[in-house]
Amino acid sequence: MNEQIDLQAIKGIIRRQKILFLVTFASIFTLSVIVAFVLPPVYRSQSTILIEEQQIPQEFVQTTITSYVEERLQVITQQILSRPRLLEIINQFNLYPDMRDRFTTEEIVQKMRDAINFEMINTEVTDRRTGRSTTATIAFSLAYEGENPSTVQKVTNKLTSLYLEANLKTREQRASNITTFLEKELKNLKEKIGEQESKISQFKQQHGQELPEYRSVNMQALSRLNQQIDQAAMQIRSQQERKIYLEGQLANVDPLLPVVTDEGKTVMNPRERLKYLRLQLISLQSRLSDKHPDVKRMIGEIAELETKVGDTNDSLGKIKRLKDSEDRLAILKGKLGPKHPDVIKLEKEIKLLKQQIEKQQSQTAINAASENNPENPAYINLKTQIASATMEINSLKQEKKRIEEKINHYQQLIDNIPLVEKEYNDLIRDQQTDQAKYQEIMNKLLEAKVSQEMEESQQAERFTIIDPALTPERPAKPNRLAIVLIGFVLALGAGVGLAAVRENLNDAIKTEEELGRLTGLPVLTSIPLMESDKERRQKRNKKLIVVLILGLVIALGLLLFHLYVMPLDILTLKLQRKFSRL
Repeated sequence: MNEQIDLQAIKGIIRRQKILFLVTFASIFTLSVIVAFVLPPVYRSQSTILIEEQQIPQEFVQTTITSYVEERLQVITQQILSRPRLLEIINQFNLYPDMRDRFTTEEIVQKMRDAINFEMINTEVTDRRTGRSTTATIAFSLAYEGENPSTVQKVTNKLTSLYLEANLKTREQRASNITTFLEKELKNLKEKIGEQESKISQFKQQHGQELPEYRSVNMQALSRLNQQIDQAAMQIRSQQERKIYLEGQLANVDPLLPVVTDEGKTVMNPRERLKYLRLQLISLQSRLSDKHPDVKRMIGEIAELETKVGDTNDSLGKIKRLKDSEDRLAILKGKLGPKHPDVIKLEKEIKLLKQQIEKQQSQTAINAASENNPENPAYINLKTQIASATMEINSLKQEKKRIEEKINHYQQLIDNIPLVEKEYNDLIRDQQTDQAKYQEIMNKLLEAKVSQEMEESQQAERFTIIDPALTPERPAKPNRLAIVLIGFVLALGAGVGLAAVRENLNDAIKTEEELGRLTGLPVLTSIPLMESDKERRQKRNKKLIVVLILGLVIALGLLLFHLYVMPLDILTLKLQRKFSRL
């Protein structure tokens, strides 16, 4: 019973709200159909570019382009989507001609930016260094949308070529910039190292053996000189002891040979004999004249001895003899008187002694020279050894003095080493640092040149077109069928909704049950709707019009589907093929 009531209520609602539902549905659906087929077709052409890794393994050649491909693609995209570059493409292909009079240049450029679609193609790969799974960009797609299929394909190819050229140009420019930069740095470092070497050379010339590297050499030289000076001192002491010994030996050796008599006997020393004879001659001359034979004989013997030994200085003996004679003269004068022969003889002897002393004092220098002519070989040998020892001592002293000067020199060098070591080490450290940096830059420059050659020969990472842009055969936008279906759903929903709202807002009594509930009285009977012939004809005409309108709508839909979506014959073949498979 309730279901019959509900069905009757639904029928009543449909009967009452069918006009509103149909008008709303037809309006919205018609509008969606118009929109779907009024929108202009948009064609899309797309190309796919593969990112190939460098052809030479990185273990052999390291590339200098260290940026990620995603970063470089973003940079290239910003370069290509720049306003000057897009304006150049717009002018080249005469894009958006109908917009140039109504929109600004910036708006046209922005429309082209919106029409370009750049999308990266990523995949899961295994990182060679870490062995972990990661996402890597292996390719990217580039698409352009427009109203002309041929122009869309040309613009897409132009954009693709710009990406390829920009990638090559960017990589080659970066490799060239790196090489140029490294060459400049290498040149600056070379000049700096040259200046450092000049400073070090001047420093070495200025300080010589005061440099720290000569420390061990100076220490060895100082040690060797100390040993030499010890040896020289020891040799000097040895020679001095030898000289003293020789001088002692010389003191016991007579420089003259002893006098040998006719009988072969050795008498006193000739020098002593000469001194003795000179005193005896004075004694004889005080008693005898110079013509006396004994005086002549003695004078001859003295002359012979003087010829042999030279003149000797016996003035000391004569002075003693003179003093003694003067004492005896005073005694004899007191005892014997001044005329006594002994007194006269003694006075004469004193006179002769005085004459001899005065004469010898004037010839002292001559006699000293004559005494340096010894004839004893032993004496001469000792004198020679003493002279040799003296010369050796003097030579050793000079050598010792020279060694001491060298020791002072090397000691001064060693003392100055700590003073120059810090400055010298600073210069060496700076030079070593610059040389290490120079070698590092040199290695990097060689790698950069190899990498640049690899980039120029296109053996490095490069973009390859694997799916070139084609002329689209059908538009990518709009999806007319989807728009129609969406319009159908929206129209249906809007019609039902408006009908439901209107039904809820209607306060009229629609059934006998509502009348009974409102009045509280039983409903005895109901009178059905009574239609005249004219009303029935009008109702039939309305149904016929509705059928005709639906037929026209269906025909129009099929026509639009045939023109803008798919030919009906193709649709028929597809449907037959699909049903045959079932």
